[in-house]
Order: sequence, then C-alpha cells, then structure tokens
Amino acid sequence: MSESVDQPTPAALDRPIRRPKPKALSRELRHIQPLLDDARVLYLESQLCQNINRTLQTAIRASAVQPTKIVSLGLGSLTVARGQSRRIKQLALFLAIRDEVEKITSSSPDLFAQDPTFSRDDELLLSNHGVQILRTPSGSQLGDAASVIDHSTLVYSPFLTLEAYEQLLVQSGMLVQLLVGDDFNSLLKKWPKHSAERAQVDGLMKTAVSGFRRKAITGEGFWNEEDQSFPMAVYSAWPKGQAGKIEES
Repeated sequence: MSESVDQPTPAALDRPIRRPKPKALSRELRHIQPLLDDARVLYLESQLCQNINRTLQTAIRASAVQPTKIVSLGLGSLTVARGQSRRIKQLALFLAIRDEVEKITSSSPDLFAQDPTFSRDDELLLSNHGVQILRTPSGSQLGDAASVIDHSTLVYSPFLTLEAYEQLLVQSGMLVQLLVGDDFNSLLKKWPKHSAERAQVDGLMKTAVSGFRRKAITGEGFWNEEDQSFPMAVYSAWPKGQAGKIEES
C-alpha cells in the first residue's frame, strides 16, 4: 500500500527524485508503517484533503514566492503510545502537503522536521520518507529551524508551543509566507481571560498574523474524537485585496 502512495505525481515523473533509499525498519516501526499507510489513504479520501488542497492551491498560486521547503515543527514522537493515532495522522498530513505542493509547483520541495521528542526510530521513519531532521534543545526554542526557514518555506506546525510561535513569527524577524498550523482564533478561546497564555496568543494575533489571510481548516473523514486534534488554519502572507484571495472564516 505504501509504495502506491509514495509514487511521484505525473508532473514529477520527468525529473529526478531526491528521496533517499529506505533503510530497514525496527519491529516497532514495522508496526507503525502500515498505520501511516492507512492514515495517508484515509486522508486522501477525506473532505479535509479536498479543502486543504484548494486552500493551498489558491495561496501558492497567488504568492510571488513558491515554496521550495516544508518545515514541520512540533510533529511529536510517533513511537509513544499516548496520542499515537493523532501524531501518525499529523505525519500523513505533512506528507500529503508535500505531495500537493509538488503538484502545484511542479517541483519537489525539501522536507524538514524538528521536535525535541524524536527518538532514533522516529528519525529513521522520517528519513525513509525523505525528511531531514533538525535539532532543538526544547519545544520552546526554534533551534536549527531558525537557519532553515525563509521566504520560500511553508511551515507546518500541528502542535507548537506559544514560545516557539513567538520566536517564529515575532522575535526572529523571519517573514513566514505560508503557515499551516494552530488556529489562533481557537487558541485564544482555549485559555481563560487574564491568563498569561491568552495574553501571548492575543499578542501573536495583533503583531504576527494580523496581516495574514486566515482560512480555518475544516472537513470530515479524517480526524476522530480519539485523536483529540486541535483546530488548524492556513495563514498566507499576501495582500488582502488581491484577486483570488482566500476568504477568511
């Protein structure tokens, strides 16, 4: 099943593929790989997939800079039992975003992932899917990603600390053009009034993403209650008055 999912898109058939030769998996990863394969198929059949693809197509085609890199921040360890289903699906979504960007741009983007909880097995599995590993000492620091992310980077952050978001969007001075991550509107509602966390989110919304187009990610057929997934949104940094815009929701 995984072989059929990993086939390059038609637009990519006439150019070399830079994905490394897969390495032998441990017993634990041989258990996880079929779950990932199933999650990738489930995603492709979901309404969520259609909605995200349409949003990415609109955002990327309207942007002056095409994404050549995709960096995942906060993916989480796939080998930890608690929350494993959600994290496997997060990886499936990451790989699907790669495939869609490749289809839109007719170019294969470089993949990177960073999470302080990655084990050796996690890194092996990711490398077998063409993902390069970045290092960070903690989830509150941007780590190696700070030297990789630029205007041509799509950032995928399925679960990221507020401190890391501040470094990514405010303190680092990096102008992120396309972000697929936590929905800040939902994050604001998550925290009690007058809490430090709510103030952090409010600050991010006012200073970091106020000029971004926001499209909430919705759609049935992928997440379930067991996954305990948090609402996500696509943020694109291009003029709000531009034709073909993403409608805010």
